Amino acid sequence: MAHARRYRLLEIEVAARKWWEDEEVFRAESRKEVPKPGEKFFSTFPFPYMNGYLHIGHAFSLSKVDFASAYHRLRGANVLLPFGFHCTGMPIKASADKLSREIQQFGNPPVFTAEDNTKQAPKAEEDTPALPDNFRGKKSKVAAKSCGQVYQWEIMRRFGLTDSEIAKFQDPYEWLYYFPPLAVEDLRAYGLDCDWRRSFVTTDVNPFFDAFVRWQMRKLKSMGKIVKDRRYTIFSPLDKQPCADHDRATGEGVQPQEYTLIKMQVLKPFPLKLSPLEGRRVFLTAATLRPETMYGQTNAWVLPDGKYGAYEINDSGDVFILTERAALNLAYQNLSKIPHKPSCLVELTGYDLIGLPLRSPLAVNEIIYALPMLTILTNKGTGIVTSVPSDAPDDYMALHDLNAKPALRAKYGVKDEWLPSEIVPIINIPEFGDKAAEKVCLDLKVQSQNDKEKLAEAKRLTYLKGFTEGTMLVGEFVGRKVQEVKNIIKAKLIDSREAVIYSEPEKPVMSRSGDECVVALTDQWYITYGESEWRKMAEDCLSNMNLYSEETRNGFEHTLSWLNQWACSRSFGLGTRIPWDEQFLVESLSDSSLYMAYYTVAHIFHDGDMYKGSKSLILPHQMNDEVWEYLFCDGQYPKSSDIPSDLLSKMKQEFDYWYPLDLRVSGKDLIQNHLTFFIYNHTALMANRNWPRGTRCNGHIMLNSEKMSKSTGNFRTLRQAIEEFSATATRFALADAGDGVDDANFVFKTADAAILGLTRELTWMEEVLAAESSLRMGSPSTYADKVFENDMNIAIRLTEKAYKDCLFREALKNGFYDLQNARDEYRDSCGSGGMNHNLVLRFMDVQTRLIEPICPQFAEYVWRKLLKKEGSVVTAGWPTSNEPDLVLKGAKKYLQDVIALMGKLLRPSPKKAAKKNAQVTAVAEKKLKGLVYVNEQFDGWRAHCLKILQSKFDQQTGSFPPNEEILAELAEILLRDRQAKNFEQIQSLCMPFIKYKKNEAIALGTQALNLRFPFGEMEVLESNMDLIKRKVGLEEVEIYSASDPSDVAKAGQHASFLKQNPPSPGSPTAIFVNSLKASFNMTNLHYICFLLEPACVLRFHYKIQILNK
Repeated sequence: MAHARRYRLLEIEVAARKWWEDEEVFRAESRKEVPKPGEKFFSTFPFPYMNGYLHIGHAFSLSKVDFASAYHRLRGANVLLPFGFHCTGMPIKASADKLSREIQQFGNPPVFTAEDNTKQAPKAEEDTPALPDNFRGKKSKVAAKSCGQVYQWEIMRRFGLTDSEIAKFQDPYEWLYYFPPLAVEDLRAYGLDCDWRRSFVTTDVNPFFDAFVRWQMRKLKSMGKIVKDRRYTIFSPLDKQPCADHDRATGEGVQPQEYTLIKMQVLKPFPLKLSPLEGRRVFLTAATLRPETMYGQTNAWVLPDGKYGAYEINDSGDVFILTERAALNLAYQNLSKIPHKPSCLVELTGYDLIGLPLRSPLAVNEIIYALPMLTILTNKGTGIVTSVPSDAPDDYMALHDLNAKPALRAKYGVKDEWLPSEIVPIINIPEFGDKAAEKVCLDLKVQSQNDKEKLAEAKRLTYLKGFTEGTMLVGEFVGRKVQEVKNIIKAKLIDSREAVIYSEPEKPVMSRSGDECVVALTDQWYITYGESEWRKMAEDCLSNMNLYSEETRNGFEHTLSWLNQWACSRSFGLGTRIPWDEQFLVESLSDSSLYMAYYTVAHIFHDGDMYKGSKSLILPHQMNDEVWEYLFCDGQYPKSSDIPSDLLSKMKQEFDYWYPLDLRVSGKDLIQNHLTFFIYNHTALMANRNWPRGTRCNGHIMLNSEKMSKSTGNFRTLRQAIEEFSATATRFALADAGDGVDDANFVFKTADAAILGLTRELTWMEEVLAAESSLRMGSPSTYADKVFENDMNIAIRLTEKAYKDCLFREALKNGFYDLQNARDEYRDSCGSGGMNHNLVLRFMDVQTRLIEPICPQFAEYVWRKLLKKEGSVVTAGWPTSNEPDLVLKGAKKYLQDVIALMGKLLRPSPKKAAKKNAQVTAVAEKKLKGLVYVNEQFDGWRAHCLKILQSKFDQQTGSFPPNEEILAELAEILLRDRQAKNFEQIQSLCMPFIKYKKNEAIALGTQALNLRFPFGEMEVLESNMDLIKRKVGLEEVEIYSASDPSDVAKAGQHASFLKQNPPSPGSPTAIFVNSLKASFNMTNLHYICFLLEPACVLRFHYKIQILNK
C-alpha cells in the first residue's frame, strides 16, 4: 500500500514535469520597463561543486531559495531562478590525479591489496563526493583492512561506472561533462523552478565565463584591489600551492597563527648527544604569544618522550632544536638551509634535552635550564615551551610538582640546582598582584599540572586581564601597560635577532589531496579585502540588506571585522588563468563572487548548452572588457564592438531589469568567505542601486537527528531521496526540517507521513468531487460555515507572512497542517447538515495554492486534474482573503475548550476511574442531560479589580503598580459599598485573580481586562448545541444564564452547586443529570458525581488568543 502511494506521487511528478517543460512555465524573460518593487524577484543559490551527485545537504539550502521563488511567482512577480555548476579549483583535478596514481601503481583496472595501502587519508570517506546508490558506508575488504582509506577507483565504481569508463576520468575535464548533466536531471525530477537556459559550468571549458572572470580580475586590479604581496598562507606541500577554504578536506576557515619564536642558546660544553653540533650556534626554540613575559623566564620545558631534531636553519650554520612538524613549517618560511625541506642534523628526544643550560633573551636569570613537563603538546608550537611561573598557571604548577615530588625529579634526572630558586615578578595585575599564577592556582585549589579544567579556568581569569590591565614591573618599560609595549618588545627581539617570526595553522588543515598543510611565506596575488574604504562600503551594503536573522548579521559583522587580504591565485587545478600572470589560476572562491550578474545574460550565450554556447549568436572573443563594462558597470556603449546592437541592447536590458539580486541563500559556513566576498565585489564593481538586497543563511542538515555521514551510512543523495520518498515528500520534509541558522533535521518519518497524508488528501478530494451534488448548496450561513471561512482567511494571512519571511516550516504549519485541522473540524461540526459546497471548493483551491511553493507537483495535479482549472498553478496567483475575524477565532477556541473539558469530565481516564473503584462505562450507559450555566460579565469584587487594573495599566511599559496600591484602592471601593468587613476574605480570593489578570494583560493587552468577552458566550453555545451533544455524548443540552433568576431556578435542588461554583466569563458551570427522569434525581446525580471529579461540577477557563496580523 505504501509503495502504491509513493508510486502515485512519482507518476504525478512525471506528469507535472512534462506540463511545465512543454509550456516553459519557468522561462524568465525581462521586460523593457524597469520593474517596480515586488514586480520581479531574482534569487540564486551558490553553485554546487561537481565532483559527485547532489545530496540532501545541497537540497536543503536549495529548497529555501526554491520555496521563496515559487512564493513570489505565485504572488505575481516575474521570477528568475537560475542554476550553474562550479568546477573551478583543485578537488576534481586532485581526484583525477589520484586515479592516475592508482592506475600506475595497481594497473588498469587496478588490483588492490591490503599491503599496498599503508597510509590513511584522514577522514577520507567523509570527504568523498556523494554517491548515487544506497551507500551505507560499507568498505570493501581491502579498505576495511587498510585503516579506512577509500580508493578513488572504488568511489567511481559506486557511481555506477564500469572499469573502462573510470579510466577516462584521469582527464579532469571528463568530470565536467559527466556530473553536471546528472545534476540537471536530478533537479528537474525534484521540481526546481529554474530557467535552465541560463545554466553553465565554470573554468576555461566555458569561454564566455572565462572571459567574464578575466574582465572581473582585470577590473579589480585596475582599481588597486588586487596586489602582489608576500604573506603567510595555509599551504599544501603535496599540491605545491596555497590551500584555500574550498581546497580543504578539513579545516575550513582556519588561518595562520603567528608566534614569536624565542631563541634560547644552548651553552657549552655540549653533551655527547649534541657533539655533532660542535662549532655551531644551537638554540632551543619556543613559540610564544606573550613576548613581553620573557623577562620572567625561570626555565624551559620539554616533553621527555617527545621527538625532536636539530635542524640547520640557514647558511650561517645556526641550528634550531624543535619538532619535525615545526621544522617543516619553518622550511616553507625561508628558515631552512634547503627551501621547503627540513635539514635534520641530529635526531633527539626530550630526555636528551633535560638539564641543558640556556641563555634566553630578556630573562632576568642569566642561566636557565631545560626541565621536563608532562603536558606539552607536540602538535602545536615547537614542542619546547618557555616557563614564566609568575604569570602562567601551567608553568607554576609544573614547577610546583617538581619541587614537591623528589621521586619525579629522580625519574627524569633533575638536579636540585637546575630548579629556579624563586619566581620572578614581572607584571602587576589588579586583583591578582605581581604573582598572578600563584594566586589564582591557590584560589582555585589546583592540585597538579594534570588538573586541566582548573588550569584552563586559571588561564581564563588571568591571561586577558594581564594583557589589558597589567603593568610592567621590569625592563626598560617599567610602569607602562602591557598592551602598549607588547608589540614594541616583540619588534626589539626580532630586530636584535634574538627571535624570529614563526607561523603555523591555528588548527590542523588537511588538503583534498590528503596531506597536512603548513604555513608558507609566499609571493601571491591578493584581493585587498579589509581595506578601510572598501570595508566601509561593504558595511553600508550590509546595513541595508535583509538578512532574516540577527545571528546572520552578527556573523557578517564579525567576518568584516577580521577579514584581510585574500590570496586569489593558484597554480594547481581547473579554472581561469590570471590574465596578466598566466602561470596562475584564479582560485575557486574568487571566480564565484560576481557570477550572479552573469546569470542575467547567460541564456544569450548558452541557451541550454552549458559549455561552449554552441547556439550563441555571439562569439567568446567578442565579449571584451568594454562590453562587460557596458553591461554591468554603466560603461559607455561599446562602439568598437561588432556584436549586433539589438543583442547588446537585449543583454543590457536583461541586467538592468533583473538586478539587483533580491535573495541569495546559502549555508551559514559561507559567511566567513564566499558571502562576504560577494558583498565586497558587488560594492567595488557595481553602482549602489545594484548592491545585493538580501541573504538568507541556514544551518547544516541532520538526518533523523544525527550528523549526515557517508561513513556511518546516515546519508542520502538527492536522487536516493526522490526514489525512496518521491520528490513531493522530500520537499515536504525539507520544509519541515527547520528554518533557523541552527542545524535542521530531515526526518524520514516526516517524509513517509507526507506520502500518506498527501495521497489521502487526493483520495478525499476525489471522493468529495465525485459526490459534489450531495454537498449543501447556497451561500455559507451556519456558525460552522463562518468559522471555517474565517479559518481559511487566517491561514492565508499567516502563510503569506511566513513565506515572505522565509519561514517555510511555519508556512507548512499554517498553510497545510492548520488548514487540514480546520477542514476536519468543519466537517465534524456540520453534522447531518453537511458541508457547504462553495466552502469545500474554496478550501481545495486555497490549500492547493498555499502548498504550491513546497509541493508544486502535487498542487499542479490537483489544479489541473481535480479542480479542472486553466493554466498552471505556479502562476495562479495568491488566494484572496477577507480580514480575519479575531473575535470569531476566539469564539471558536472557547467552544473547543468547552467541549473538550465537558468530554473529559464525563470520560475520565481508566486510571482515575480505578482510583474511585467505579466502572468507566457506567456513565455511558446513562442518557444524560447537560445544564450549562454561563455568566457573561464579571461582577462584584472581580469587576472592581478589573476596573482598577484597567486604570493602572501602563500600556507603553506593559506594567502595573505594586499590588499594595491596587489592594488599597479596592479596599476604598469596598468600604463605599459597605463590604469592608469582608475585605480579608475577599483579599484571599482576589490576589490570585489579580495576578492572573495582570499576566494576561501583559501578554495579550488591555482586552484581557474587559468585564466580558467580545463575543456572546450563550450565543456561541446555543448555536452549537447539536455539536456539543454529539461530541460530549449527551442526550440533551440546555444553555442557561446564571444571572437570570428564572434560569437558576431550573437547576432546582441543585442550585446550591451554582452558588458554590459560580460561573464567570470564560468559565461556565456544567451540571449533568439523568435525562430519563422527569425531575432531578439526587441518587442518580450523586452516582454520576461519584465517577467524576470534583463533585458534579465542571469548571473551565477560556483565554482569548490574539492573532498577529
